Amino acid sequence: MAIPVGLISSYVQAGKNADAEFDSSPFRPVIDHLLVLELKGMIISGDDSAFAKVGSAGWLNRQLRRAEKDSHVKGVLLRLNSPGGTVATSQEIQQSVLSFRKTGKPIVVSMVDVAASGGYYVACAADKIVALPGTITGSIGVIMNLYNLQGTEQKLGIQAEVIKSGKFKDIGSFSRPMTGEERELLQGIILDNYDQFIHAVSDGRHMDLEAVKKIADGRIISGRQAKDAGLVDELGGYQEAVAGLQELSKKKFGHTEDLKVIDKRIPTILSVLMESASTGAYPSSLFDQLLPESMRFSYHKQPLWLMQ
Repeated sequence: MAIPVGLISSYVQAGKNADAEFDSSPFRPVIDHLLVLELKGMIISGDDSAFAKVGSAGWLNRQLRRAEKDSHVKGVLLRLNSPGGTVATSQEIQQSVLSFRKTGKPIVVSMVDVAASGGYYVACAADKIVALPGTITGSIGVIMNLYNLQGTEQKLGIQAEVIKSGKFKDIGSFSRPMTGEERELLQGIILDNYDQFIHAVSDGRHMDLEAVKKIADGRIISGRQAKDAGLVDELGGYQEAVAGLQELSKKKFGHTEDLKVIDKRIPTILSVLMESASTGAYPSSLFDQLLPESMRFSYHKQPLWLMQ
């Protein structure tokens, strides 16, 4: 079926102005409800537009901003399946969660396979954390991966020539060993970000900082171990997390019946068409979006500086 170009263009323009016009959108649910969102994969900076990939950091930030403004959203369930990511982007999502909570609306995190490092940084800002007994979590720490390829370059007859304005400008160069001063500088940055991480966990989980430090050595732990350590509130899956969110919403807003649950993770034909129109993607991308994620080809670039 052919879709009129003008119609797609109008949808695209509406998507670009979605934040400003959200309260008057004809597609907006007009009943009080709970919203299911997700964060999956590496937490890295990317598209923050109306057409960001579902489950990405940009998509989640946008959805939280919209939910914050929507008086009919009475709570959010965040399904989290991420091994971590960059420091700043993890912090940005954590701040979005805290901003959402300032409205008085509850947010519950439901951990899936992995919710570690930067993923846990996001989770610890929620009102409640639910994890499966076998969920991999923890990994509280920060790491920077650098490589020295000087020997390989010499074997290949390659010699780097660097012109710089200051002694630290080529810090982390692959072409030479790291100096002591450079290592000290980078170590200071890592420790400062680590300090921010453990304070976020301490504040979010209402734990003594020294208690956090005992398990914040980069180790991974299971969901059951995390509950024993105070990093998780309850063991369970999606249903238990929804039930917990319903109870928090009832306590906050006084409704006695369970609210409708709207899952924003499920793409609609309209949302796929809008994304295709905005990116100039070929029609085949429509079928790709409708396939289960396990059947798609995905390629990820891993940043050097990660919360892990």
